[in-house]
Amino acid sequence: MTTPKRSRAQALLRLAIRVAPRERADWLEAMAAEIDHVPDASVQRFAIGCLTTAVRTRIASPAFILASTHLTLVFGALAWAALNLWFAGRMSSADAAGPEMFGYSIAAAFAFGALATARFGFRAVLGLGAPLLAVLGLSALAIKLLLPYSAVNALYFALIVEDIATLLLALGIAFAIPRLVAIRQATGQ
Repeated sequence: MTTPKRSRAQALLRLAIRVAPRERADWLEAMAAEIDHVPDASVQRFAIGCLTTAVRTRIASPAFILASTHLTLVFGALAWAALNLWFAGRMSSADAAGPEMFGYSIAAAFAFGALATARFGFRAVLGLGAPLLAVLGLSALAIKLLLPYSAVNALYFALIVEDIATLLLALGIAFAIPRLVAIRQATGQ
């Protein structure tokens, strides 16, 4: 007869089997066979231990790391686009056409980048981010070196610096994470 504790433990073990990466399937099948021999007093701790190990293994798996990084870049770009849309809307209510258009164009660039990243992955971040970074960097230099100081120029410069920082973060993630995962796989970690 199956007790409620044992039923919950078996449900936790089934969840662990679904969560774990495929390469751990043999280990979990062995744990599923072993659960019948675990005393009722310890069966839930046993199942929770199996589930915890399965979750940790999944989170550390290269496929999970790459997929979660990919999603982070896509949703990060969409969030940055949304913030720029919000900024552009604020500028439109203040009758500031230049900053408004800048906000809309940066929002469009990041939204396009998010869609390209969703479709093409890390290559899109590197392929689109680097040229945009160069254009923004040259724009910031031009504002600082060629234009006289004004509040509007200072605003543009600050906005460009924010966009450069965001792009550098995205480029760093898109460049580093796949390489770190490849190194971990090559070294067997």
